[in-house]
This record gives sequence, C-alpha cells and structure tokens, in this order.
Amino acid sequence: MSTSVRLDSEPRPSEQIQRKVIPWKVTADLKLHKAENPWESSVRTGVHSCAKPENDPEQVKTQVVFKLFRGILNRVTPEKLDILVNQVTELDIDTKERLSGVVELTFEKAISEPSFSRVYAKMCQSLKMLTVHTPDGLKVTFNKLLLLRCQKEFEKDKDDNEILKKKQEELEAASGDQEKKQLTEELEEIKYKAKRESVSNLKFLGELYKLKMLTDGIACDCITKLLKDNDEVSLECLCTLVSAIGKQLELGIRKTRLDECFDQMKQIVTVKSTSNRICFMLQDVLELRLNKWVPRHKDQGPKTIGEIRKEANLEGQRFNQQPHRRDNRWFNQQPDRRDNQRFNQQPDRRDNQRFNQQPDRRDNQRFNQQPDRRDNREFNQQSDGRDNRQLNQQSDRQRGQQFNQQPDRQVGRWYQHHSTFNSTKPSLTEEQLEKKSSAIIKEYLNINDMKEALQCVQELKSTQLLFLFVRKGLEYTLDRNATTRERMGLLLHQLIKSGILPPEQYCKGLQGIIEETEDLAIDIPKIWLYLSELLTPMLLEGGIPMGVLFREISKPLIPLGTAGVLLVHILNGLCKAMSREKAGIMWKEAGLRWKDFLPEDEDVHKFVTEKNVEFTLDKETKESQKKKLSSAEQKKELDTLIQDKADNHTIADWIENNLDEQQTSSNTFIRTLTTCICQSTIISDENYYIVDHDLMRQRATLLKKYLHDEEKQLQALSALQVLMVQMDHPSQLLRMFFDCLYDFDVITIRTYYKWELNKNPGEQQGKDVALQSVTNFFAWLHDLKAANR
Repeated sequence: MSTSVRLDSEPRPSEQIQRKVIPWKVTADLKLHKAENPWESSVRTGVHSCAKPENDPEQVKTQVVFKLFRGILNRVTPEKLDILVNQVTELDIDTKERLSGVVELTFEKAISEPSFSRVYAKMCQSLKMLTVHTPDGLKVTFNKLLLLRCQKEFEKDKDDNEILKKKQEELEAASGDQEKKQLTEELEEIKYKAKRESVSNLKFLGELYKLKMLTDGIACDCITKLLKDNDEVSLECLCTLVSAIGKQLELGIRKTRLDECFDQMKQIVTVKSTSNRICFMLQDVLELRLNKWVPRHKDQGPKTIGEIRKEANLEGQRFNQQPHRRDNRWFNQQPDRRDNQRFNQQPDRRDNQRFNQQPDRRDNQRFNQQPDRRDNREFNQQSDGRDNRQLNQQSDRQRGQQFNQQPDRQVGRWYQHHSTFNSTKPSLTEEQLEKKSSAIIKEYLNINDMKEALQCVQELKSTQLLFLFVRKGLEYTLDRNATTRERMGLLLHQLIKSGILPPEQYCKGLQGIIEETEDLAIDIPKIWLYLSELLTPMLLEGGIPMGVLFREISKPLIPLGTAGVLLVHILNGLCKAMSREKAGIMWKEAGLRWKDFLPEDEDVHKFVTEKNVEFTLDKETKESQKKKLSSAEQKKELDTLIQDKADNHTIADWIENNLDEQQTSSNTFIRTLTTCICQSTIISDENYYIVDHDLMRQRATLLKKYLHDEEKQLQALSALQVLMVQMDHPSQLLRMFFDCLYDFDVITIRTYYKWELNKNPGEQQGKDVALQSVTNFFAWLHDLKAANR
C-alpha cells in the first residue's frame, strides 16, 4: 500500500491561484433608466393617492394610517371587533382625505367578503360618528361618506353599461377566432364582476339597514328601482335585499309599499318574464314572507369561538341521544342504567312493573329518547294527585286570610290547569342548579339569545328547583339597568308560556324577593319601579293572569301597606305596551278591587286619582269626570303637551281622560289634532320650511289611532290645506306633509284622490294653490298605479 506525501516545497492550492485586482474609478454619475409608465403600488395609484410629492410628511402620514387600517381590517372577527374599533379610533384620522380612504377601504373589504357583511356593518355602526372638519369649516362624518359610497355603487349601472357596450363592439369588430375567444372571456368576466359587486353591495346595504343606518325610505327606493330595471341582475339583487330586510320593513311603516312590490314580484313569477332561475328566487322570497320571514336554512355567517363551541356541544348531545343501528336492529335493547334507576324511583309501582318487563323496541326507543315527557305524562295520569291537592289546599288557606273565597278558587283552578309539577327527583342539587342558573342568566343577558336560554333551562331537568332560577334571575337584575330587567322579565314570561317553568315555581321564587322588599328598599329606593319592570312582561299573552299574579305578590305586602304602590308601577309599565283602556279591561276582568290591596283607612278614589290610574275605575265614574272643551281649549292643551315633548301615550291618556267619545270622533277634534301635530313638526329657516321627518314618524302613530277611516283622513287633509293658507303656502311644505303621511301609512291613496276631487264649497279656499304644489305627488301616484296594473 503506497501513501502519497506532500513535499513542503509544493505550493498549496490556494497559493497556486494568483488573484488580480483591477482598479476602476467612476468618473460620471450613473442614472438608472426609468420607464415612461412604471409600475406603482395600488396604494399610490388608487383612490387614496393625491398630487402631493412623495416626500410630503402629510402624505407619508396618510399612507401610514391606511397601512395600519388595512392591518386592522385583515384581523376583523366577531370576537375582536370591539378591540379593533378602539384601535381605529386611536388612528390619526383628522382630514377628509384620510376619512374618505378609511371609508373606501372598509367598503371594498365588505364587498369583497360578503359573508362578513354583518361584521363590517357592525364596525361601520361603531365608527359612524367619526367626524373630521374641512379647511372650509364643514363637518364630514363617516356615516355620510359611507352612504354616498354605497349610493355610488348602487347607481353605477350607466358606467357598467358603457363598459359592456364598448367591449361588445370590440367583440363584434374582431375577425380572428382567437381574438373573439379572448374578448368573449373578458366580457363574461366583466359581467360576472359587476354582478358579484352588485349583489355584495345589496347584502351590505341590508345589514346597514338592520342596524338602522339606512332609513326606510332609502330601502324602499332601492327596491322600487330594482323592480323598475327588471333585468336578471337587478331581480337577483332584489331577492338578496328583500330577504335581508323584508321582515323589518313589514314591521315598520312601509308595509303598503312593500305590498305593492310583492304584487309586482308575483306578476313576474306568474308571467315568467325572466329566466327560471330568477323566477325560483322570487318564488323563494314570496314563500319566505308567507312563512313569516323564518328562513328554511339558518344564516351561516361568521361566529365567535363561543358560539362554535356551543354548536359543537349541542351536536354532540344530539348525536348521543340518537339510537345506533347494528345488524338493522336497535342494538340498545336494554334500557340505560341511569334511566333504569330514575324509573325505579317512581312512586307508582305499575311504572316499575311495566319498565322491568322487556318492552318492545318502540317503547324502548321512546323511553331512551324522551324520558322526561313520559315521566310528566304518566305521573299526571296515574298519580293519586295528593301532592297537587295539598298544594292547592295550602294556597287556598293562605289566600283565605286576605281575600274572599271566590277569587281563591279561581287561582287554585288556574294553577291546577297550568301546573307541570314533576315529582321525580331533581338531577341537580340546589348548589349545582344555582351555579348553572347564574351561568345561563349571564350568557343570555350578554348575547340576548332567547331560544338558547330556553333550551338551557329545559336541559336542567330539575323542575322542582326552578324557583331557584327565578330567584337568582331577579336578584341578579334587580339593581341593574331597565333594559336588563325587561329582558329578564321577558325570559321568565317565555319560560311560563312554553311550559318549561311551572307557575307555582315562579311564584315561589318571586315570594322570596317580595318578602325581603322592606329591607331591600333601604339600599334600593326605587325597588318598586325595578320590581314592576321585572313583573310587567308576565302579564303579556301566555303569561300569568293579572288576578293570579297581583293576588300572589300582594300577600306579604298588604300588612306593610305597600301592595298598592307596586301594583301602580306595574299598571303604568303595562300601559307602555298597550292602551290604558285595555289595561283597565284586564283589571276589571280579573275582578280586582283597590280596597283589597290598600289599607282600610286609605281613600280609594283619592289614591287612584293621585296615581293616575283612573282607567281601573268603572266607565260611568270616568265619564262623569269629563267636561266639554271647546276647540280653542283643546288646541291650547294639545299644544302645551306637545311643546313639553310629551310622548304619544301621555297625549292619548289626556285625550281619553278629558274628552268623551263624541268629542274624539268629531271632525273638529280631528282637524285640531292634525293641525297641532303638523305645526309641531315644521322647522323654519327664515322663509324656508321643512318637515322634521323623525318627529313626524313618532307622531304618526298617534294620528293613526284617530284617523281610522277615510272620512277622518279627509278631514286631516282639509286641516292641512287650511294650515297652508294661514302660512301663505310655503314652497313644497304641503308636498312634504303628503309624502310623510303616505310613507307612514296615515293616509290611504283613496283618500288623497278624494281630497283632489272634493268640490265642497266650504273647502275651496286655497285649494287651487294647494293642488298646484302637490302636482308631482299625484303624478307619482298615477305612475305607481300604472306600474301595479
């Protein structure tokens, strides 16, 4: 074996290569070649660019703001929305250019991601009051710029048509097959992009309308325009918009215009004047309305992590409750051990015998899937009813100490009829149920999901302990805000209405709070008002009758002399949800009397008058207190109430308490009321007059209460005519009133035509000038009638 030895005289490899360094000096300035039309970032070439030099510090600062805002938009999720909105408000958005850029970026993001339209709409709602001032001193808001951008997108049909027309001409002029194919693809891509942006824009507009960032008038105008265009893209956009906002429009004041739009949609479907795909979409919208706007499929929008976890848990529970198949048979023939233990605890021996016998698979399936319903049904059918009788006898003995026997028997029968009492052992201890109740109540108040809360309470499966849930809910919300108390009261009402919460459990939980009111009043001076806000929803349809509820809550309060105070607060709260007359009818039908709730030495008539609950008295007593008021006196009183900004309920109460039925149905009263309300909605600026649209919307409800037929509506229009004569016919003012009264469904179309054709000699003063000022309004009515035909 030979080895090679490197001699020291041999050079190393690195030494064999000689490196040469060539000196080079630049004698002239070198410049890179710059193209005439170089590529630039879309940030510079887009809508946010300006003609300022690149080294302008304001421009650099503006670009930094846009960059930070894009980063925020890319991180938007339902959970992080509040945090990110706070970050937006901390940005230096202090110029119109920056605010316009932020609006443009938000709009483009919402259009490019239509599935997140709801989230971006909520973000816009939080930023709508973002305001900057121009150098001219003008005030510019985020909301105004956003609506202008949406309007621009909605009305860009002409631009799209010009682009399509130009591309179509290029296609027709093309000669080669390859060129025609390329132009055809470009044309289809342009059409698809325009359609996608239009549909996304309408979806975004629908979400903005749900958040009350758009008015009813704008929404209806969009629907009318889409119907008028009557092409496939417009009709598809129409279906998207109506599906999103139809329910809110129908519940609002634009139901008449919505009916007209649906009539046109039915006509399109009947005639089949468009493609089958669009006809089926229109038919889906029509069926959606017939189904009371309940969609067949749940909206799959963005969700929080908590919502995803809940759905996963519910899905897992449903999967576990379903029986599994094996060899085409129900393999779970034997009952579950826990079910067996629960059924063996039943007091009725026949239940155990039937259960221990091997039931057929139909019975087994029913037992495994719905054990609670079986428990309740068979217990109610087979039990000897001693517990119920003892409960009713005990309640009757307690009531007998305070009231006469006739109402007590009615209360007992109502409890016996509505009771869902279950004698099975609760699946939870009191401590466990209180913890779960706290979690359910807090979650419901945070997300306001009534359906989820009802399901969670039902899954507690501890009917005998639900009074703890009631007590926990009342304690948790008693000293919070009015909205929270109202929502808690509505939840308890729905639990009673759906049969999940037995009435005796509700009253048992309520008694624990009522008995402590004397001590609680020290820390909570307004405890009677707060309790009434929690109890009032229970008097709505499907809840506990007024007689039963008032007698139950008054038991511990009558010895203290505070029962009447609580009942007055409840009645006043009830009058906000219904008329005082209807509340008085409920009081009389329940057979209630004030002397049963007030101390013996209390003057009933004085108490009722001071507390303003005269509607609980007999009709003859109230009518005798009313006096005849002249037209001038009526106008003076109504003007005073309106100037004091009294709400509609207060004004209606004054009318009912001071004017009899003959006066309120007279033409004089109708004219006086119309004049007072319309005068209060006029905003004057030197010689220019406009109508306060929002205030007129509020007062429209009061007008509709008394303008219930066409004759009364005609008197209202005549009163407006006289008012215009007194004001020397201000320009366009009568037209504004006509628009408002039509939009808010106060005056019907037939009444407008009757007023136009009215030849009564006593109504002709100023009629010609009035007709001239509303010419465009009647032209619009004729066009609308022709479109419906």
